[in-house]
Amino acid sequence: MNFKKYIGNKSFYKRVFALIIPIMLQQLLISIAGYVDNLMINSYGEGAIAYNGVSAANRMIFVLNFLWLGFATVSSIFISQFFGTRNKEKIHESFRLGLLISIIVGILSMVAIEFLGESVVNSYLQSTESRHIGYDYLNYIKYGCIITILNIFFANCLRSIEKPKIALIASSVGIFVNVFLNYCMIFGNLGFEEQGAVGAAIATNISRVVECLILIIFLFMTKSSHFRGAFGTLKISKLLVIDYAKKGIPLVLNEAFWSLGMVLLAKFYTYNNDMWYTAYGYSQNISDLFFIVFAGLGSSTAIVIGSALGRGDFEEAETNFYRLKGLAVIMGTFLGLLMILLSPVIVLLFDCDENIKDLTINLIRITGIFTGIYCYNSVCFFTMRAGGDNVRAFLLDEIPTYIISLPIAIVLGINAKDWGISIIFVYLASHISDIFKIFLSNYFIKQKKWLVNLTTKHTNN
Repeated sequence: MNFKKYIGNKSFYKRVFALIIPIMLQQLLISIAGYVDNLMINSYGEGAIAYNGVSAANRMIFVLNFLWLGFATVSSIFISQFFGTRNKEKIHESFRLGLLISIIVGILSMVAIEFLGESVVNSYLQSTESRHIGYDYLNYIKYGCIITILNIFFANCLRSIEKPKIALIASSVGIFVNVFLNYCMIFGNLGFEEQGAVGAAIATNISRVVECLILIIFLFMTKSSHFRGAFGTLKISKLLVIDYAKKGIPLVLNEAFWSLGMVLLAKFYTYNNDMWYTAYGYSQNISDLFFIVFAGLGSSTAIVIGSALGRGDFEEAETNFYRLKGLAVIMGTFLGLLMILLSPVIVLLFDCDENIKDLTINLIRITGIFTGIYCYNSVCFFTMRAGGDNVRAFLLDEIPTYIISLPIAIVLGINAKDWGISIIFVYLASHISDIFKIFLSNYFIKQKKWLVNLTTKHTNN
């Protein structure tokens, strides 16, 4: 095997890390803020009643977030390739279409929470008190749907033109506002009324408004912005709409089915067991602190590969793919070791009994073992997306999840009590799918259907 092709030169790493580091820092701040929020909620009231309520409510928000990300990613695929050809007119057109769709999806998301939210909470929790806390949280967080999807869309647009630092600045300010208001509104500090989970939802919505305003300033009021003047015309070509639908439908369906799969896995990992649910929730909160690498790797892969494809330089795109894959394995392995080593220390910050702590640590260790594989598959996935090969990207995510992971989790989870097995065994067994995913991702990449220049037919339209 030629290992040299997996190693890039100095200029390659300089460009990639210029993209990865701001995105990773942004994701780290988001994860830390989420971790702090969860610590605050966890310490509000007795036991994990409030924490479980908010966590269950966020299962629906989790699915919606991935849907929002899916719609934003469709736009960023086109913007990234048009940026590679420096076609500002088409960048603007892609932006206008993406913005319109984001607003519509945000409105529909509010409706979905209104009618489905309580059922989602009920499916995870047995405690009536925790359920009502979840209901209250959703009743307020739903009003932030439109702003949240716009923030995701705006941030992806900026990353697509290789300006991730702007999204980092906006996110940093928003996170600071969120943590500060959570401190004030959850517990009633600094003269604020004590509002518990409702206060957390209100604080989140306010922080996202602040973040959105900062992004708007950078997008439309700075001279160097590629989006300034995007509304000089409202024209959106029929061809772009058709291409958006062709590339977007599989991508958005992928996000919907994948996130739904993760939510279902969480349900059956912790089937009718609130203690297991608490441990699983803690493990996910802690894992998020380390999973910042996926945000950086995914976005940088889409941008670097997409830009080369937009220029029609397929050789450079392939070369960069192998280099990114090598980088992913190194970063993922290092990250996994950190997770395994640091999890016993980080989990001490949660106020819980020893049984929950032990379960949490073991769940994180299993995640750490598989992190290198996650990173490898992530680069393959985002490479296919960059070239608009969303059908195979869809299959790469969904086949292992629904054919392997979910059936294993359902059978073992439902029968865990009768068979005397723990969530640890259920969680580990379901991860067999990630090994299968390596072979599937390699097979799809070798077909080279992702080596496509999406900009060619739009040049004269």
